[in-house]
Amino acid sequence: MTYLDQEAVAALRAARLIVVNATWRLREEQALERLARVRGLACTPLFPGHPVVQVVAYDGRLLGRARRHDDGHRARWIAVPAHTARELGAYRTLHGAARALSRRSGHGRHRVTDHPGEAPQPSPLPMS
Repeated sequence: MTYLDQEAVAALRAARLIVVNATWRLREEQALERLARVRGLACTPLFPGHPVVQVVAYDGRLLGRARRHDDGHRARWIAVPAHTARELGAYRTLHGAARALSRRSGHGRHRVTDHPGEAPQPSPLPMS
């Protein structure tokens, strides 16, 4: 592999990372739009139809995300506060992780509302 090939591979990796990060930010904004209408503590899937990563908000304000982690023996929900990459902790339920994010932000313990999000719509087939 030549030096130019290595540079091209590095540029492609950087471009892919930019696209992935932009997609996550866009999905997070869309999730917050869904949660803007919900009062109190609520969560919704980051990717509608795929509940593994949930956005958690209080009165429409982002608190963080909760992601499901299954190690083969048990499943846990990992709470990650907004604007960080640090795990707050692992919880038995999504609601437990959401409540932990709520307590961390000073809102205390609240009932959690699940907002299922809209299932992704299939794109129409082009007419020939």
